[in-house]
Amino acid sequence: MQDYQRAFVDFLLEAEALRFGEFTLKSGRVSPVFLNTGLLDTGSRLAHLGEAYADTLLDRTGADAFDTVFGPAYKGIPLGVATAMALAAKGVDKACLSDRKEAKAHGAEASSGSIGKQLLGRVPADGTRYVMVDDVLTDGATKMEAVAFLRGIDATCEFAALLIVLDRQEVKPDGSNAVAAFTEATGVPVMPIVTLTEVVDYLAEKGVIGDEDMARIRAYWGEFGTDEAKAWARGAAV
Repeated sequence: MQDYQRAFVDFLLEAEALRFGEFTLKSGRVSPVFLNTGLLDTGSRLAHLGEAYADTLLDRTGADAFDTVFGPAYKGIPLGVATAMALAAKGVDKACLSDRKEAKAHGAEASSGSIGKQLLGRVPADGTRYVMVDDVLTDGATKMEAVAFLRGIDATCEFAALLIVLDRQEVKPDGSNAVAAFTEATGVPVMPIVTLTEVVDYLAEKGVIGDEDMARIRAYWGEFGTDEAKAWARGAAV
C-alpha cells in the first residue's frame, strides 16, 4: 500500500465510516465489515475523500490520462467536485462534469441544445477522456447508464477509470462479481482507493483488528469473496 492509502484507511476509521462487528446487508448476509460512505458528508471529510481520489488518479493513471472528472447524479456530483478541487490544489486543473436527472428548462444550458439541458457543466469536446467518480459499486447500473449517456453524446469519448472508495471483493448472491461485470460490459476499469484485503492486512499489522474479528473476516470472504479474496482468506488462515 502507498502512504496515501494508509492515511485514507486511518481517516475512514477516525470518521467511523469503516467498522468491524456484525452487520446485516441488503443481501441478508451478515458481514463482519461495513463501510458507510454517508458519514463522509462534512466539508473536511469530502475534502479528504477528494484528495484520496486525486492521489489515486495521479498514482495510477497520471495527469495526462484524462481530461474531465465525471460524477454521475446524484451521489457522484459532490465527489466529482471534491476530486477536481483536490487535483487543482496539486497543480492539475481538470474540468468537472455531471449529468442531470431532469433536463434543465431555463437559462443558458436550456438554450444550448438538448445535450446542454442534460449536463451540469460545459458540453464536452469530442474525444474527451473521462474518469468517473462514485462512492461504491453494487450492481453497477447507475455507472453503466452514465457510460452509455456520455457515449451517446460522443461515441469517440474514452474512460480512463471508474474510481470508488473500496472494492469489497465480494460476489453478489448470484455468484457474479459486480466489478468484473462492469468492466466486461463497459470496457471501463474499476479503480478503488483501497481493496478490502489491503485494508484488513494494514489494520491487522497495526493491531486494530482483533482475533475474533479476523476469524469472522476470513470465514466471510472465504465463502462470499471473489476468487482473489478467497485465495487471500486461505492464505490468511494458514
